Amino acid sequence: MDFVSDWEDLPDGEWLENDEHGVHWYLTNDGEHWFSTEDGYRLWVEDGDVPQDEVDESIYHEQEEDDDSTEPEGDEHAGPVPRLSAGTTLLSMSLALFVLAWTLFITIASTDYNLDRYTSGSPIIAPEIDRAMVDGLELHQTLNMVTLVFAGVAVGIGCMSLLKKTPWWAVVASQAALLTALTLASRAAFSAEQARWDACDPSVYYCHQMKPESVFTVHSLYPAILTAFSLLYIFNQSMKAWANVDQQEESEFEGNIQLFSKSAPRLGGFPALVGLFMSLAVASFTHFFVIPATDDNISTFGGSLTAQGELFQSVQSFNVLVLNVTVLVMVVSLLTLIKKIPWWALPASILPLIALQFMAIGESQFNGLLAFEQDPFYSSACSMLAIVIISISAFRTMADHDWEEDDEDYGGYDDVGKKNYYEFYGDEEEDYEWRGKIKTVAMACALLFAGIGGFFAVQFTLGATDEPAFQIRDANGVLSNGSDDDLVVIDMLDKTNAYSEETLRVSLKINGEESVECTWKRQGYCTFVYLEIFEDRGLTAMESILISEGGLNWCSGAADESCTATVHLTQVRNEEDEDMQITVQTTDLGTYTLKVA
Repeated sequence: MDFVSDWEDLPDGEWLENDEHGVHWYLTNDGEHWFSTEDGYRLWVEDGDVPQDEVDESIYHEQEEDDDSTEPEGDEHAGPVPRLSAGTTLLSMSLALFVLAWTLFITIASTDYNLDRYTSGSPIIAPEIDRAMVDGLELHQTLNMVTLVFAGVAVGIGCMSLLKKTPWWAVVASQAALLTALTLASRAAFSAEQARWDACDPSVYYCHQMKPESVFTVHSLYPAILTAFSLLYIFNQSMKAWANVDQQEESEFEGNIQLFSKSAPRLGGFPALVGLFMSLAVASFTHFFVIPATDDNISTFGGSLTAQGELFQSVQSFNVLVLNVTVLVMVVSLLTLIKKIPWWALPASILPLIALQFMAIGESQFNGLLAFEQDPFYSSACSMLAIVIISISAFRTMADHDWEEDDEDYGGYDDVGKKNYYEFYGDEEEDYEWRGKIKTVAMACALLFAGIGGFFAVQFTLGATDEPAFQIRDANGVLSNGSDDDLVVIDMLDKTNAYSEETLRVSLKINGEESVECTWKRQGYCTFVYLEIFEDRGLTAMESILISEGGLNWCSGAADESCTATVHLTQVRNEEDEDMQITVQTTDLGTYTLKVA
């Protein structure tokens, strides 16, 4: 028997090394040699009875089978799979982490404090006004929670994008969703303040004595603006990655990244010095400025005996924690400088420091100041700048390290900083041309939408202040040929201000003639009186000025005569400076025209 179809039927023996043709050889205990063929194994005959072409044919079929087994399944021409660069992805992750921390420790904390104020047993202004504010703040807080979710999703998508597990548009979509949540949260916060003003009835309350709020006090507005600018940049980079893909095969690298292994490189001296100087600056500022200032506030408000003093004590506890963590960052920076700890220890020690600083800012919201006006904000800004510099340095250190020399047993190191390539279906030049045109149109549309969105945002936030403060109407009297007719009434619309009766100046112009100054309650060319409601000698919303003829027949009651009254209002105030010098401040309150019947 000189042929078997399966290797298990071979006599007892041992396998030999394959020859240069890839033929498998087998040596039996009897000294006979067997070799592999297309359909089995055949005994080697030394006298050459087995033709050589049979051996060559078996080799050919085995190589053909090996080639067929390595062919990829499915369509060999994959679709376009461009990826964002690692720098753009890291920007997206950093922005999402910033929004996450800002929303969690500042925006939500501030909203919680305001909700507690307006839902307490004693109303701040009036129950109906507080209720309108609470409804808006509850919606704002719900949208803040949605922002946290979208920020977390953006961080996860950024991590997957670094590993090239997401499509090229995923990062843009996550940032767009995050911007939408921030915009809606900012709008809800500002609408809550507008609802508070709308609920105030000036005939019942002194609305002008309420503290006016600005759109800049909405804490979610600042990460929204930052996200909007970052989104434009990320969208541009995404379109660039999609439009500028080269016609090459993606190169594969041997080696493996082991970021958290002993073979990972250490950080250099520059990021260690940045961490050291940052910790020294934060520790000095906190110890010599923030903590003494907070102690003064605690003493001013009577310590823990008062609610304000207790709140300041909780702020002080965060300040002490910040000081202790900065000492830890100093030690880590020194160990990083002498390369005794891994690269990730320094940024990992700064992250809890930033979190504590943000918590201190959030705990300080009860004092009515913005986040930018809190003392811990300046130290947190220093820490955030330091961690950005350290992160960039760490990324460059990892990217420049030769991972192939560390461990050759691992395979498939994929450089996250390189472009991905794919096979084009048609002509390369035509493909580049239409992709470039689409990129140009997409970027033009993005900039157009950004401009339109910014315009409407400004109109929404400034719409209330752009409304007229006064309006003019007929005095509802019948004109006669006499000299004491009531002409027009000027109504105050703005309930955020109250104008003193001594500071207002009223001038009247009839039918385009020369204007004259009207006097208050005295005989003259024209006179005016205040139609008071509160009788507090101040003019605010729902209060009016009645302008009448003052001894001259300005407007006649004849049918063939017209009378067009133009009223100009001015506020004149005397202000005294530090040198006891008195200056006159004049404010134009507008001109109002009406045809008097």
